[in-house]
Amino acid sequence: MALRFIRIVCFSTSSLLKTAARSRPLSTSSALRCTKTEQGDSSPQNEQTSEESTEEPHMEEEIPESEVRQRLLDAALEFIPSHGWSVEALAEAAQTEGLPAVSHGMFPRGGGDLALHFVGICNSQLTEQMAQETEQVEEGHVERRHTREFLKDAMETRLRMIVPYVDNWPQAMSLLAQPNCAPDSLKLLSSLVDDMWYHAGDRSADFNWYTKRVTLAGVYTSAQLVLVRDQSPDFQDTWQFIDSRLDNLEQLGKAVRGVAPTVESLAQGLSGAYLTIRNITGFNVRNR
Repeated sequence: MALRFIRIVCFSTSSLLKTAARSRPLSTSSALRCTKTEQGDSSPQNEQTSEESTEEPHMEEEIPESEVRQRLLDAALEFIPSHGWSVEALAEAAQTEGLPAVSHGMFPRGGGDLALHFVGICNSQLTEQMAQETEQVEEGHVERRHTREFLKDAMETRLRMIVPYVDNWPQAMSLLAQPNCAPDSLKLLSSLVDDMWYHAGDRSADFNWYTKRVTLAGVYTSAQLVLVRDQSPDFQDTWQFIDSRLDNLEQLGKAVRGVAPTVESLAQGLSGAYLTIRNITGFNVRNR
């Protein structure tokens, strides 16, 4: 009788352990291993199914590095008011995207990469707006505006994109003028003024092509310097500055003298504007 009681207790204990083991949550890989063990002599078809099930949980879609960089740069713009154009802004963006803070190592130029990204976005937005107006002009829906008016509105539109970050823009200008960022920055600037002139209706292919673009680049760069110091309502002093610089538009192409018609001369002219920025001090703090 005692022996029978012991067997019953052992059987009951064994059953409870098995029941608890089945009810305990398992990882995906553990569950699959248990399935294979219990099925033992399963058919080849079932074994193939188990192998396929084992692989499925590990299948993840890889995101291209270029897309990750784009997402981080876009997200970092939110942190510029608090961290400036810096590695710290990129690190904060990485955390919001669920990536390690050290992901900012993807950007060797740090805040310079962030500033270049922002400039590229703004230039593209302006070019798209100008292209839409050009298309309407070519289709006869609207009349082409006077060159001076078009350029003034284009420059104001582009500068207003900086306004949300104007308190930190001196830092961005300084970064863009650094040797490791200046070449890309100059390309963006030359492309910007070229698009402005093109959509304003300029189709010149002579010496004036260079002088017009160098001069407009100088006006735009100078306007940025005015903008970061402007304490007037709605930055009216900046818009008046642009207006005054474009007053004598007929002489705009003659403003730069002695410039050889080469791409190198254009780059030298734009480099001079950025050298001015690098030599200006007292831009780290802006009181409004």
